[in-house]
Amino acid sequence: MDTLKEYLDGLLSEQENVEVEFKHAHGGFPGSFWETYSAFANTNGGIIIFGVKEKHDQFFLDPIDDALAETLIKTFWKQVRSKDCVNLCLLSNDDISKSKYDYKNIIIFNVPRSPIADRPVYVGRDPLTGTYRRGHEGDYKCTPSEVRQMFADANIDAPADSRLLEFFGMDDIDIDSLNQYRQRMAVANPDHVWLGLDNKEFLKKLGGYRVDRRTKKEGLTVAGLLMFGKWSSIRDVEAIPNYGVDYREYTETSERWSHRIFSDGSWEANLFQFFYRVLPRLQSVIDTPFRLEGNTRIDQKPAHKSLREALVNCLIHAAYGSTTRVVISRYPYEIVFSNPGTMLVSQRQFFTGGQSVCRNQSLQVMFSLLGAGDQAGSGGDVILHGWKDENFRIPFIEETERPDKVELTLPLESVMSDNVKSKLIKYFGEDVLNIDHTSLMILALAASEDVTNEKLQYTIDAHSSDISKMLKTLCKNGNLVASGIGRGTHYKLNEAYASTHTNAKLNAPVDATPNAKVKDKPTDDKSKVSNLADSDVTLALDTESKPKDKVKSKAESKPNGNKCLIFNELKMFCKVWRKSTDMARHIGKTPNYLSRKIIPEMIERGLLIREYPDNPHHPAQRYRTKPRATASE
Repeated sequence: MDTLKEYLDGLLSEQENVEVEFKHAHGGFPGSFWETYSAFANTNGGIIIFGVKEKHDQFFLDPIDDALAETLIKTFWKQVRSKDCVNLCLLSNDDISKSKYDYKNIIIFNVPRSPIADRPVYVGRDPLTGTYRRGHEGDYKCTPSEVRQMFADANIDAPADSRLLEFFGMDDIDIDSLNQYRQRMAVANPDHVWLGLDNKEFLKKLGGYRVDRRTKKEGLTVAGLLMFGKWSSIRDVEAIPNYGVDYREYTETSERWSHRIFSDGSWEANLFQFFYRVLPRLQSVIDTPFRLEGNTRIDQKPAHKSLREALVNCLIHAAYGSTTRVVISRYPYEIVFSNPGTMLVSQRQFFTGGQSVCRNQSLQVMFSLLGAGDQAGSGGDVILHGWKDENFRIPFIEETERPDKVELTLPLESVMSDNVKSKLIKYFGEDVLNIDHTSLMILALAASEDVTNEKLQYTIDAHSSDISKMLKTLCKNGNLVASGIGRGTHYKLNEAYASTHTNAKLNAPVDATPNAKVKDKPTDDKSKVSNLADSDVTLALDTESKPKDKVKSKAESKPNGNKCLIFNELKMFCKVWRKSTDMARHIGKTPNYLSRKIIPEMIERGLLIREYPDNPHHPAQRYRTKPRATASE
């Protein structure tokens, strides 16, 4: 019989959700079910399972007999229809399934991601006290301001940027910005009828100026002020007092930015001016081609369009009422677009396109008339196409909470870079480069971050079921290690493969006789790491972290084998400032594991330093490899 994990994998193989929560139910219907129901509905959906308990990625039966199973399902339907319990029923009969393993019942509740117009989904009758969301550490109760933002996002018919600013008029517009916009729009749409209108009428057509039909009050909208406004007017207490936009460039060696464009009051830092200052610097990271199509010069590649779409996407989806700012960071290895707010569509919908839900619809129109962005919900797949064309690693999105931020990362590293090749050869030997191309691509992607079936669908031309077969084969062959169940399964490189397949040769005794054969030698758990990697880290520790007047014993100074590999990997990765979430993704570990087990020890050993050393729990904390001491020090 299959193991319980394999059985659960089979049950969940057709689900789209990535989050799984197990609930103890043998004592009756668990009250905490509804908190998780609310959290899943308000985030990315998920699966709640009765009849199984999980500990350290091991799964055990939590027995539910037939009578109790029927009672639990009936209790669910009774409670979900009660407004005293929850405000919205998202499930149908097809979303609840009952199965048996080893004669015991397993009940699965598939909670979908709630449509944005139906949020928040809350427990009880008060949304301000009963709304939950899902974070890295599990379910958490939303604050009143977070709930109000959900209500604002849900009101699709009244987008955030359509709000009328009653006491703001044409005097608050930077006329130079508006004239420059007209000129660029004339290039993109030379025959557009709006170009002949005066400034106020032109703004009305764009959604930048509005007259309230009921009250007859008029003024600029939030969109008009953001796109064309004067810096002082945008920041007015009656408008968007926390507004800010920031672009930063970093080099491999700089501890701070090497170049910065930000809203410091020295220029009219509206979105139009920011966009055209930042876009050329972003696009300069991509080589510019020169070719002719007929008599037309073609000097842009799909990746240039990807960067333009990513910048527009960041600006039109930002929640400008937040205390968090728009920040675009260009590193040597990646570009990160960070905007305040939450995603209004799922990540799958974003990358596949076809569904457009925009927080700031007038800003979207304004950029589309410049030929930047569109209104067809295809921004994500345009970004993906350009990046695949350059053979870069997959773009990915992360959502963080408190404060809410969405970060789109565009890696600038090749899927099969020299570093990736070296890593694969280090783990699996030279022969790994001779396996079939698709499997090699999967390993190359897993060399930089955890991969999932869904992520791979964006990168390789294969059906989900075929990808599943390849992943299982790579796991069976020892190349990958899987964690999680169902569609939520993550795969990472099997770091132990190198030790079990190469250390036998490194550790085996050799006869003094020429041409003698290598004799087998049993190995224990402590030897399950490459001696070369081990000695490399030991040398680093000896030269960087041990004080001369106090030499620690070998047992005290040397980390275990797996940590040696992790330390080495992070020392290279953290040559520039990195967040713990970036570090965790790079080595395929959870942020919680890194924060508890790895980062404190590396700091104690002098391998890493904090950007905010006096405040270890600073929300913007980052880490960097400790510079080597100079002779004068």
